[in-house]
This record gives sequence, structure tokens and C-alpha cells, in this order.
Amino acid sequence: MWLPINKILIPGFFCLIGYEVYNLFLFCKPPRVDRGSANAVVWDLSSVEKLDLGVVLSLSDAMPDTNFRAAHKKQVFVGEFAGVEPASISQAASLPDLEVRNLSLPRGFYNNGTVYLHVLAVLSSNSSQVLRHTAVKISRHVLQAGRKEPTRYLLSEKASEGMGAAKPVSSLPRIIEVGFVQETEPLNGAALMEKGLSSYVRGSSLKLPLFINTLVSPRDEYVPLLQPAKADNPELIEPLGFDVRFRSIGVGYWTLQHQITMAFDDAEKMMQLNEYDVDSFKQMIGGSSPFKIVAVYGIAVLHLVFGYLAFTNDLSFWRSKTSFEGFSSNSIALQAVTNIISFLYVREQKQTKFVMYFIAIRFCLQLWKLRKLTTLERSAKFPFFCWVNRAGADSKLEELQDIADHERRCMRYLAIVLIPVVIAFCLYRLVFYRFRSWYSWAVLSLAVCSQAGGFVVMTPQVFMNHRLKSVEHLPWRALTYQAINTFIDDVFALCVRMPEIQKYSAFRDDIVFIICCGQRWLYRKKVSNGDSVQDEKSKEE
Repeated sequence: MWLPINKILIPGFFCLIGYEVYNLFLFCKPPRVDRGSANAVVWDLSSVEKLDLGVVLSLSDAMPDTNFRAAHKKQVFVGEFAGVEPASISQAASLPDLEVRNLSLPRGFYNNGTVYLHVLAVLSSNSSQVLRHTAVKISRHVLQAGRKEPTRYLLSEKASEGMGAAKPVSSLPRIIEVGFVQETEPLNGAALMEKGLSSYVRGSSLKLPLFINTLVSPRDEYVPLLQPAKADNPELIEPLGFDVRFRSIGVGYWTLQHQITMAFDDAEKMMQLNEYDVDSFKQMIGGSSPFKIVAVYGIAVLHLVFGYLAFTNDLSFWRSKTSFEGFSSNSIALQAVTNIISFLYVREQKQTKFVMYFIAIRFCLQLWKLRKLTTLERSAKFPFFCWVNRAGADSKLEELQDIADHERRCMRYLAIVLIPVVIAFCLYRLVFYRFRSWYSWAVLSLAVCSQAGGFVVMTPQVFMNHRLKSVEHLPWRALTYQAINTFIDDVFALCVRMPEIQKYSAFRDDIVFIICCGQRWLYRKKVSNGDSVQDEKSKEE
């Protein structure tokens, strides 16, 4: 007997994931040793009590002068974290963030050049003694979404004519994390050299760099370094401001971040992946907590597995189905229309491409279901054909026709209620929101309305379940996998960025599944009570 392909692919997939995770864990695990070992190296800042961590913006990667707090034409002092204990793990919660607002920069910063972030660790008692200095390039040449195509109020502003194409400009991240790469235990110096960390091993000392993280802010959200007077669209230029957070990180998690970041960079160059999607995955590993990356990537794997199970079970259920009593073609048709609107919305956003692929697959599945569920029949009236449900050989056509009439009446009442709400919402967006074009307003408004009223897509099926007083005709195994995947989507939507409207759709499906579960419990209970009543009557006779 042949095993189902699911029982072969899924265990193999988990084995592959487990093997890769185990190898990555072994590579990133700090090689700790006992004190006094031959190759033992100790972090040189582990015994230092108090340090000041200064943050400086500069046009050069050279270390600033010891008096880095003073004003200079090519560098700007942003702020500092005073009295920091390098080896402290819980200190980050007690230090307030540096909220930089309306930062005034020298004229040279607006020449579309490269900007470096310098972090200097100096003794609190002697600021002239620099114990550690790390500089990274934080500026990127970015063409922000609002500058690619100018937006306007469609009712009051005319389209700009003759405006030249905007160019990418030097931009800074909105959130920056700085701190220490910590390791309080002695490590094996020889093992660190094998991992490619030989530049940090100095005799018996381990001089780890300062931690600087810009992955929290994706590139499309960077703040442009543009003067409003010289901008192509001054209304879209925000005052320069960003937040600097103090976060320290362990050497193992720091190594893991470097490995995953390099893998994403190589994938972006070699496979030509979308910048928005790559930054979304990079954002998962940003931060100082390894539990976040474990949780997010674990959820991502479960999302992929249960999505595959839901898809394959739904496909096999419909492939073997010959009788279609109790199924609503209106629900499936409405889902297909919603998929089209979602696809147009994501395409209009010009951000992610992964979501577009998933929506396209779902749309093809809905079309295939409609081909199985419905057919065209000749009609005596114009247009001389009608679109009807296929019925099984043992179906009661009169009963189904009665249910279909009630279903259409239900949808008519829903339309009467929803149409005024949809019109009011679209007019509100038209007056108070900026759009690139009338097409953009139409697509975005339809997307918001379709997702907000997404539970209505399943209303015909819910109504049909109520009329039949049964849910046994539904593919419950596929629905269970899909429901689990939906609940995982809820957590995934909170952890991973995606188009805003797509996040709403993740929570919309929960309502539908809860209603179906209530119907299954309610109707099974009624059937069991009816059976018990009949049994009692038969015993009395």
C-alpha cells in the first residue's frame, strides 16, 4: 500500500528544518571553557563598572575626536547613555530611549552623501579615554513610496504636470539600537578563530565590538535627508527625527544575526528578491531577544505546514466530491471576487510580491471549485443561459431550490445594509485621504471594504447550514487545518509586517470559523436529542 504524499513530505520537511537549525545552533553557540584553560579568552569589558555610550553622526568613518560632544561641520552629537554597566543584562529596561526630533544637521549632510553612525564607549570618570569605538554606515539611498509617484487630494488638487522623476536620496532609519555584545564567561579563542572571529581575539582578551542594529527599520520607511526647499515634493518631507534605543545582545545571538543577514543579502542579489519582502524577513531577526526569532520562525514553519495541509486536503475533498448538496456557489464566487480585489490592492501598493503569489493561488483554487460546483444551462429567456449549481443524483431539487431562494433573499438584505456603508466610507476616503490617482482610490477603497466585510463572503454558506440544520457536508478536516492556519496567521500578522489591509483579513476569518464551530455543536446536539427521543418511543412500543 502506498503512503500518502503528505506523510512523506511533512516528516521530511521537519527533518530538514531540524537538521539546518541544529547546524546553525552549533555554529552560533559560544565555545565556553573553564577559567584557566589554555585557550581561554575573557571579554575585556566584563569587569568595567560604569561607561558612557556616546552616539555621533558623521560624514566620515574615522573615529571622532575625544571631544565628540562638541559641534563640528562634519559630525553631530546625537546623545549618550550615561552610567551604563556593560555586563548588566537587565539594565536596558531602566534606560530611556534617545528621542531625536527636528535634528539640525550641517549643510554637508544634505549633499546626498554617506552618513556614518559612531558609537563610543568612554569611562564615566574620564571621558577622554575611549575603550571601544564602532562605526557603521547607516544611510541608504532610498526612493520612498510617497516620492515615487506624487499623491494629491483628488477633489481639490490637480495632477502635477512636467514633474521630473524623483531620484533616491540618502536616508536614515527611524529606529537604531546600540549597546554591547556581551559575554561574561571565558571562551575558547581557537574555536572563535575557526568561526571567523579572529579579529576580536587579542591574546587572552576578547575585544567584542559594540552592538549597532538598524534592521528594526525597513528601507522603505527611512527618513530622507532632504531640505524641503530643494525637495521634489516639499509636503512629503518629514522633519528629521529618529529614536536610539539601548539594547545589549549575547555573542551567540549576535553571530546568528550576522549569518542570517548575510544569507538574506545573498538571496536578494542572486535571486532578485523584492526589497520589501527581504526587509520584512530581516526585521524578524532585529532586536536583542533570541526568543523573538525562535517564536517568529517557528510560527512561520507551522504556518507553511498547516497551509499546505489545508490546501491538499481541500483539493482532495473537492476532487472526490460528486454530490454538491449543501454547498453555496455564491460564497465561493464572492471569495474569488475578494481575491481579485486583494490582488489588485497588493499590486497597487507596489510593496510585497509573496502575498501576491498566495492570493493568485487561492483565486485559481476558487475558480476550480466553481467549475466543479456549477454549470451553465440553457434558458428560454435572455441571455438564454443560466448559471446553476450541480446537484447529485439523490438530491431533492425542490428543497435545494427553496434554499437557494432564501439564500438570494439573505444576500439582497445584506446588500441593502452594506451599500450605504460602502458608499459613505469611500466618500470619506476620497475627501480626507491623498491618492496617486482615481484608480488608486478605487482599488484601495474596494480592498478596505471587501476585507472589512469579508465575513459576509461566508454568510451564504452559514445560512445554508442553518437551513439544512447540518454541517456534515463540509470538509471539516480541511477546515480544521485552515482554522489552525488562520489562528497562526493572527500571531504572524502581529510579528511580521505586511500590507495593512491584509492584516485585517487574518482576524476576519476567525469570526467565520467560530460561527461554523457553533453550528456544528448546535446541530449535532439537536440530532442526537432527536435520536434519543426516537429510541425512547421505540422502547415504549
